[in-house]
Amino acid sequence: MLMLLFGGIMVAGILAGAGFSWIPKESRFRSNTQNVLLFLLLFVLGHQLGSDGSVVSSILQMGGLGLALAAAGMLGSFLSVLMLRLRFEKSGKEPSDD
Repeated sequence: MLMLLFGGIMVAGILAGAGFSWIPKESRFRSNTQNVLLFLLLFVLGHQLGSDGSVVSSILQMGGLGLALAAAGMLGSFLSVLMLRLRFEKSGKEPSDD
């Protein structure tokens, strides 16, 4: 049900963007409206997550898993760059046939 509500809001936004093309993209009204609606959407999503007891009780577990995934991603990126750097620096130091 909530997914249909968000889908409806998105479709209404698309139609409003197409229908209100006379409002310039740089206008203060459009910027302020986008900010208000964005914060309203974040509030509604946060309220729904906060009212779900299973989500609140497992927030430490999800946070720990998020930190572990972030650390693994950073470590993998670091090791990949290190291996590539060593590979290309090694091949660049070989004497050329010129």
